[in-house]
Amino acid sequence: MIKIVILDDEKHCTEILETLIGKMQRNYEILGVFNDPIKALSFINEYEIDLLFLDIQMPKMNGFKLLDRISPIEFDVIFTTAYDQYAIRAFEYSAFHYLLKPITEKSLVQCLLSWEQRKRKVNAEQWGLLRKAVDQETTSPSKIALPTGTGFEIMKVDEIVRCQSENNYTSFVFEDGTRTLVCRTLKDVERILPEEYFLRIHQSHLINAKFVKSINRQSGGTIFMVDGGEIPISRQKKNYIDKLLASMLKFD
Repeated sequence: MIKIVILDDEKHCTEILETLIGKMQRNYEILGVFNDPIKALSFINEYEIDLLFLDIQMPKMNGFKLLDRISPIEFDVIFTTAYDQYAIRAFEYSAFHYLLKPITEKSLVQCLLSWEQRKRKVNAEQWGLLRKAVDQETTSPSKIALPTGTGFEIMKVDEIVRCQSENNYTSFVFEDGTRTLVCRTLKDVERILPEEYFLRIHQSHLINAKFVKSINRQSGGTIFMVDGGEIPISRQKKNYIDKLLASMLKFD
């Protein structure tokens, strides 16, 4: 399912978008519809989404300021506004598209179909690159090749302690204490690492169960890693504690 959030301070605008998206009868799930940017910000920071329809001019906080307060941004943005003078700045925020109000069914359908097409292309390219394994003997690669700022880093999967999001990059922490920054989002990295061992316990953190030192269930829950990292467990991932314990039992 493609998870969507709609934010516009005018209720009739969110209702129109919600209705038009629903009429497309595609694999879309509208997770939240907001007229208050403060409430939307709290929701977006808690939940993983794929696409945000975002109004620019709003009271309390405009669309640009809202994005400035979100880290990491691992979703696409389609700006919606009645003012075309914001177009250039919108694309500075890596917006996928820019819809002028009043939004018509035709313009929305063209926008979403174009977004889906680009998404499939990008995912296919990233999958081919990220899934490039040095060892081909096993279903799960023992090594992977990931792009860095200067080329590619060949990584042994079983030496990765954890991965941390750095906006559109991901920082890898290894068993020997070294770190590497790669040019891919944490969501991209999560797709290629073995899910039975690597768990996304927080929006910004992916951990290897092999290197968990201890688990503290108090104060919301914290995972302590062998490298000294203290990783909070997001409220939506509480059930991962049992999954994490099960994964740890698989190691000798």
